[in-house]
Amino acid sequence: MCVTKFKQTEGKMNLRGIDVQTVSVQPLESKKENVKQAKSVETVQGNTGEEKKGSNALSSYFRGGQAVNFTGFPCSKSKFNVKQEEGVPCSCCGRLMMTSKGVDNFVKKAANAKGEYLQEVLSANMEFFRGTEKSVVNFFMKTSQKNPDANMKDLLVQYAPNAKVLLEEEQKNVLAEVSQKASVLGKDNPIQQRVERALVDIANSTDAKHFERKPFLKDIADLTGRMEDKELGGQILDSAVKLPMSKDSIEAFIVKYSHDNKSGQDIARRLAQPAIATAEHIHPDTLGGPDNTANYMSECADCNNKRGHMPYSEWMENYPNMPRSVQRNIDEVTERIINGNLGSRYDDYPLDLQQAIDRETDGVIKLKVKNPEEIDKAREERGIPKPVDNHPHPPRVNK
Repeated sequence: MCVTKFKQTEGKMNLRGIDVQTVSVQPLESKKENVKQAKSVETVQGNTGEEKKGSNALSSYFRGGQAVNFTGFPCSKSKFNVKQEEGVPCSCCGRLMMTSKGVDNFVKKAANAKGEYLQEVLSANMEFFRGTEKSVVNFFMKTSQKNPDANMKDLLVQYAPNAKVLLEEEQKNVLAEVSQKASVLGKDNPIQQRVERALVDIANSTDAKHFERKPFLKDIADLTGRMEDKELGGQILDSAVKLPMSKDSIEAFIVKYSHDNKSGQDIARRLAQPAIATAEHIHPDTLGGPDNTANYMSECADCNNKRGHMPYSEWMENYPNMPRSVQRNIDEVTERIINGNLGSRYDDYPLDLQQAIDRETDGVIKLKVKNPEEIDKAREERGIPKPVDNHPHPPRVNK
């Protein structure tokens, strides 16, 4: 089988680059050792008899084996009050976050909006949108001016044929690369046969039945997993995962959400979802980190999903602006604490976050925070009463 590489069409829509303000980050002297330690997961025994996973040192800390201040309180991620605050900067990327309620309000307004009102709703929320989503929003802003009677779904349906051509060109280019790398396996090998079926699916694509990325990648992963030449198998799989998806391709987004089974509510929610505020485990729960306010910080869903349990030493190579972002996050959260938004139980939270981040980054990120006394003083100066909490906060003690 011969698969030719298609030329890129001029005028193809490009993804919006994410502008990240970089700051100098102190290198970790023990970075390699920390990465190795965090990736080396072993089972440890907690005080309660439950088995947890984590490195010896950090799991020992979370079991109270070290004399450190740890005054947060047990809290499910859904009950972490900080994530209920609209417009707080993400502690990783620094971009503003939406709450679940904020997302619902946006969906309600944007789903069926048209013309100037659609542009107003999108413009008012522009600071919340992430990379590909912002590209799609800019597409809506521009095309709605030319089509004032069309809502977002109408616009996607109208422009889907052009986007489909561009998307299929990119898909075919990736498939050509996969086929070329597999050609050394001989004529009509299983991988090339699967590529050929994919090309047929693309050629016969309809709204009801079309080429799907996930099933193709699953088949390629199964085929390469059975190959004796693991290096070649890995190279083929590396090429296959280049297939565009709606998370990173505006063309794929337009085609996917123009289908009949996608509504205006689906489109609006998809645009806002990456910006939703989540509770990030500072020390990953998969490595022994507890569900406790002292082990949480608010982070957007986009960053939270990408980090997984990656050590911060490695994570900050992708987000060198994180030290500044965490500081901006806690500065804003502290303002909400002073104003009484979170309840008195959170007066210790800035100190807890400071200690957790210092510990987890080996001192690379040093936060400047207010202690509970300074928070109370700020309230007095502003004439704000101390919030009443039905749950008394335990005193700060060493464990």
